[in-house]
Amino acid sequence: MSYKNSVRLFISNFTLVWKQLLYLLICGAIFAICVYATTLPLISLLRENFIVDEFEVIIQTVYHSPSELALKLSEFLRHILTIIIDNFSAIWASLLGLIFLGILLPYILIQMSFYNLASIIQQKITMNMNVNYVQNAVKNLSQSIKYALANLLFNLPFAFLTILFIDVYLIAATTIASSLIGLFFLSLVLIILNSVKISLFTYYVGYMVDNNSGPFVAFGKSIVNVFKNFLKIFSMSVIVSLTLIFVNSFIGVFTFFAGLIVLIPATFVFLAIYYMVVYLNIEGERYYLSNNLIYNPTKYVVKQEDYSLATIPEETKEVTTTKMKKIKNKSKKKLNLKKILKRNKYGRK
Repeated sequence: MSYKNSVRLFISNFTLVWKQLLYLLICGAIFAICVYATTLPLISLLRENFIVDEFEVIIQTVYHSPSELALKLSEFLRHILTIIIDNFSAIWASLLGLIFLGILLPYILIQMSFYNLASIIQQKITMNMNVNYVQNAVKNLSQSIKYALANLLFNLPFAFLTILFIDVYLIAATTIASSLIGLFFLSLVLIILNSVKISLFTYYVGYMVDNNSGPFVAFGKSIVNVFKNFLKIFSMSVIVSLTLIFVNSFIGVFTFFAGLIVLIPATFVFLAIYYMVVYLNIEGERYYLSNNLIYNPTKYVVKQEDYSLATIPEETKEVTTTKMKKIKNKSKKKLNLKKILKRNKYGRK
């Protein structure tokens, strides 16, 4: 149900994709200029060693002979590493600029925007409030910075394992057969690893946003609550991982990667919605699926005061009324059974 509700909420809140896209384009343009200015010596060195030409060959390999991709990519990375080692004294400043301006700072800003998305969605689906993207980002600036820095730490084990598995694959992929078999197992391992990561982060993001707590407290709560429902959450996370991989790969390849301009921000928005939905389902809290429909997770116990016509939408009222009728019918059947047993006890027919 979490996956279905997430898809429904994603469609109804698709305008967030355009806002996230604008944010990513602005940040990307600024950092592209800064990185280019900082890494100009490194870029010149790579051009002199025909790295750009080799990269074009790899792109062509994706379409014409994908079975040779692992071999080409392995040679490409080894060539780059050799060039960097041989010329390290001349390009160390460019490498630091690339790491800081091209990797660390963009990652932090992207994670800050993800926290902002989760906060906007939380207010939308729990209180049916439309929140301004920029105002909400400024309001939650300190929390989003804490979230981004903590995520940098929490993601290190997953990043290390991903690089390790890819490195093992590139070393083992020496023939076409080993490349194809290795690619299958590498894909399987990375899907499982990504699904575990998504599972651990579902409750974490929602708890931090909903309770305005610190990231380490929220992550601890996430581990406890996720492992209580691990199989259910993990199975949904596998479906989410496969959906995102298939959609991004299929549209990305067949649009020559132009479709990724929209798919990347759409992925952020969908994951933020999915995290909030799973968190609210675990907590048993109601949330809006639309302006006139509220979803009640099974853990939530409906109270008598919740049946106010002024607060409960008509569609929800009809659903709860049907459930109450079923409960009354069951109670009547139990009462009649007790009467029959009582009569039989005293020998009455």
